[in-house]
Amino acid sequence: MINLTIDGKTVEVEPGTLLIEAAKKVGINIPIFCYHPRMKPVAACRMCLVGIDKMGKLQPACATPVADGMVVHTQRADVQKAQAGVLEFLLAQHPLDCPICDKGGECPLQDQAFAYGPGATRFSEPKRHLHKAWTLGPMVVLDQERCVQCQRCTRFMDEIVGDPALVLKERGAHTVVDVADGRALTSVFAGNTIEMCPVGALTSHPYRFRARPWDIVQVPSVCPHCPVGCNLTVTNREGHVLRVLSRENEQVDQGWLCDRGRFGYGFLTDPSRITTPLIRRDGQLVVASWEEALTAARSGLQGEIGILGGGRLSLEAQYLLSVWRDRQSHAVADWRVGGQYTAVPPAGQGKLVDLDQAAVVLMIESDPETETPVAWLRLRQNVAHGRHARVVSIGPRTTASLDAGQVLYRPGQGADVLTAALAGKGDPGLVAAVASEEPLVVFWNGHDPMLYEAIGKLVAQRSAKTSVLVTGADANAYGAQAMGLMPKAGEPTAEGLLSAAAEGQVESLLILGVDPLRLAPGGQQAAAALDSAAFVVVADVNMSETAMMADVVLPLAAFAESDGTFVNMEGRPQVFEPSATAGGSSRPDWAVVAELLAEDRPLAEIREQALAGLSRPQGPAPVAHKPRSQQLMRIPTLYYRGLTPEPHLVSMVPEQVVELAPETARALGVADGDEAALVDAEIEIVVRVAVSSGVVDDCLVVGDWPGSNRLGAGARLVVRERSV
Repeated sequence: MINLTIDGKTVEVEPGTLLIEAAKKVGINIPIFCYHPRMKPVAACRMCLVGIDKMGKLQPACATPVADGMVVHTQRADVQKAQAGVLEFLLAQHPLDCPICDKGGECPLQDQAFAYGPGATRFSEPKRHLHKAWTLGPMVVLDQERCVQCQRCTRFMDEIVGDPALVLKERGAHTVVDVADGRALTSVFAGNTIEMCPVGALTSHPYRFRARPWDIVQVPSVCPHCPVGCNLTVTNREGHVLRVLSRENEQVDQGWLCDRGRFGYGFLTDPSRITTPLIRRDGQLVVASWEEALTAARSGLQGEIGILGGGRLSLEAQYLLSVWRDRQSHAVADWRVGGQYTAVPPAGQGKLVDLDQAAVVLMIESDPETETPVAWLRLRQNVAHGRHARVVSIGPRTTASLDAGQVLYRPGQGADVLTAALAGKGDPGLVAAVASEEPLVVFWNGHDPMLYEAIGKLVAQRSAKTSVLVTGADANAYGAQAMGLMPKAGEPTAEGLLSAAAEGQVESLLILGVDPLRLAPGGQQAAAALDSAAFVVVADVNMSETAMMADVVLPLAAFAESDGTFVNMEGRPQVFEPSATAGGSSRPDWAVVAELLAEDRPLAEIREQALAGLSRPQGPAPVAHKPRSQQLMRIPTLYYRGLTPEPHLVSMVPEQVVELAPETARALGVADGDEAALVDAEIEIVVRVAVSSGVVDDCLVVGDWPGSNRLGAGARLVVRERSV
């Protein structure tokens, strides 16, 4: 350990610690602009200059490692003069935009100008004029005049994301930040640059000119869009959500957000929002009171009851729903409407922090970059700057991201390939990965039941630490499974419930926070089920196709309007609070289920009982192995998943693409870039062809965009237009 003195205070730190971090340990603040603890220091702004005994010149605290016996001064007269000089130079060309700048009132430059600035300037020359409101991408706007060239944004994109989309252009006084090669800033992490900008240079398109710091309220929350469970701070004004910021949780998100989480709140005020209960009368859904709707729902949910959904509900609602299910004589519940088999691994439940020390990472039919982006960002830091983990991606569709080794196999063969690797057979890279005696992290999407068993064998066979993270889809799928919202042995799954309802064997359906018509594999069967069921109750935030076919529709308050608990992919419960006014007369999901249960319990009691059940999440009931002859694969895409629609993110939604191997493309007579159509029965979806070496031969890979769930085994690709 290293001992040093800062402003008369003694501190003990690890060797290699930077002075600025050592000062934090004894509560001494050193002003900064360019420094960020998760990026390499560049000492560009010189705001953090300090005096060190026996060193003639002032040194940047952000780039100076500690030394034993070092004596540091942060309040000395020459230090204060240097800080004032730096600010005077920064403000010499800085525009007087504070009254109209989105950063005004929460700006580090403003704060430090007051705390450390000279109070007056000697510069009287006209200020320079550069691009204002310069659009960098769909979400990010740059005011070049305000930029102080701290390089936080460019370094973040390069070092953290690995996409040098932002660069410094020109030289000297003409230096500006801009996009590289004129391309738009479309990274899924672009919004982080706005938040980390220490001045008002980078601003948000959706938040621009919407509010000022003195008329907003900041409330902690948890992201509802994927199972990582990133921590948020929700900005609201007069009860309306205007902005979402990160809220650092070192164990979960490290202070980062993907743009789906940062800008994915537009659904709260979308015209499709369900604001009042609805009852079907004379074939039409009409407005009703809560009392009327609940009475109708209770009386209509009779006989054989199928309960679908729950992966997006709060833990408290899931617990009450399981109680309600158990009180019914003939009720079966399943949260897995989208086809997922499990949200809990068979063994070796991992933590996100395991990614920091992993020596090997195995992606099994999973692409965390598109499924759980912030978890992928953590993995990338290991690969690029940490332990330099080796990554192997296996599945019918693999990823070359992070220079991953790739092992392709046909759909349904994953368990055989993994089992063979455990026996030392097959691809050498995969064999070496599973045989490694170093820490291993497994990413798995939780879909194939046979892989559930094979991954269990992997964990049991390895002597080294093995952590399994199920990427899945819903933000609280782990909680739904832990609360028992799954069929027991012999009971039908979500797919079976829809099939039984289509055949008239299930009398009523209770559907919560999910759209089977949009998500269930074989969407045509879901439509038949809704048509055939005698009574359908749907509880959701926005009006979906499924809700339009219901007999009773109950409006749910969204995550920002309610309190509750989400449990992320590592089994970590995280409580969130209401941060906005509920839309219309919508109610928290747990309150709605409590009303169906006709039971009045305080939330604290419900939460306590729900959390008690988290320690024993059940595994899914075994299912018979079904050989997959279907060669159409649907992969999860974060921008199409969960709470929709998302008006802020329309321009960032990926193009509808069908991926296929070069051999398959030649056999079908299509080429990369062709416009084509996926055709199945009466369904026709226009797509662009993408030829990829990361797809197994004779397999079509599509995203989970609207309508793709209705494509069956007979879907075929028909070319429409040849690219030039």
